[in-house]
Amino acid sequence: MRQGKIKLGEGRSYPLILGAGIFPLLAEELKKNFPAHNYVIISDCPVMKLYGGELFSLLRKNRLGAHLFDFPAGEENKNRKIWEQLITRMLRAGIGRDSLVIALGGGVVSDLAGFVSAVYMRGIPWVAVPTTLLGMVDASIGGKVGIDLAYGKNLVGAFWQASAVYMDLEVLRTLPRLQFKNGLAEVVKAGLIKDKELFALLERNWKRVLRLSLSELEEIIWRAVRVKVRVVEKDEREESGERKILNYGHTIGHGLEALSGYKLLHGIAVSLGMRVEARISNLLGYFPEAELKRQNQLLFQLGFPSRVSGLLAKKLKTRSGKEQFMNYLYKDKKVRAGKIEMVLLREIGRVKRSQGSWTVPVEEGLIERALEEIL
Repeated sequence: MRQGKIKLGEGRSYPLILGAGIFPLLAEELKKNFPAHNYVIISDCPVMKLYGGELFSLLRKNRLGAHLFDFPAGEENKNRKIWEQLITRMLRAGIGRDSLVIALGGGVVSDLAGFVSAVYMRGIPWVAVPTTLLGMVDASIGGKVGIDLAYGKNLVGAFWQASAVYMDLEVLRTLPRLQFKNGLAEVVKAGLIKDKELFALLERNWKRVLRLSLSELEEIIWRAVRVKVRVVEKDEREESGERKILNYGHTIGHGLEALSGYKLLHGIAVSLGMRVEARISNLLGYFPEAELKRQNQLLFQLGFPSRVSGLLAKKLKTRSGKEQFMNYLYKDKKVRAGKIEMVLLREIGRVKRSQGSWTVPVEEGLIERALEEIL
């Protein structure tokens, strides 16, 4: 078992616990460390069926007040309507400020449940219990919570840190293969931006990782978590800008997600985004061709597609589709003075800094040229 803390300003911190067999101990942990009048379990429907009832029973056995609130799975349901429905249901159930939200699920659940807790009665505490790899290495850590709009991803939200994050490796055994891959993209990203040893570890042991070797998974997940923790501790609210490096592959990736109507999984979109942004880094003379090939080779070995396909590919090959895609990029939160900016690589494990900034302005023509990497 691995235990650590994320340390924030003003003496604030919260624990991160990773290991096998944590889930059955949750009720006792919460009762001891986070006493509340009611524990509100928020999850999507599939995860609620797998784990919601079990957690509810554990809480009840410990004589704790417990409530279950679910919603349809999928990024398309991380929206204002579902967010408002959850808040309304909590009000009808009489949930007070002396309650605690448990975000039980993947990235969508963490974002949505965290945002519910951030605004409910002006803020109540929450605990993350991620059941996906994406949730463990990304969404549950760092306090970014929010919902999507038709204009783009995560455009409404808040910085609202969890009180704790409990990560049980055993739950990954019930994760569909595609969802496992969805989170693996963020692990690769962590290595590329700030941990070359993590990247090398993935290169050496990718077969064991895909076979869900728990010892291997514990090591790569903990290293990826530590990358995010180190960045967030330095720049909790993106004030110094270093937190932007966590968005490597995401500028292009979020655009692809939006263009697909959020049918493209986040991790798949980010893997494609990393291919494009690495090519941009290369075309600008920052990222050597050999390093780019290492990145793409690992993505291929882990089973990520090298090209977009289907309707999304057809859209990107039309002028109107490319214009729509560019419009999504201009709504990205990293846009400055009307210019698209991206996190680019200098080498594996290190991003490119430009005039003190963690992002680099990129012209439209260069983006279109680099998009050929995935077409």
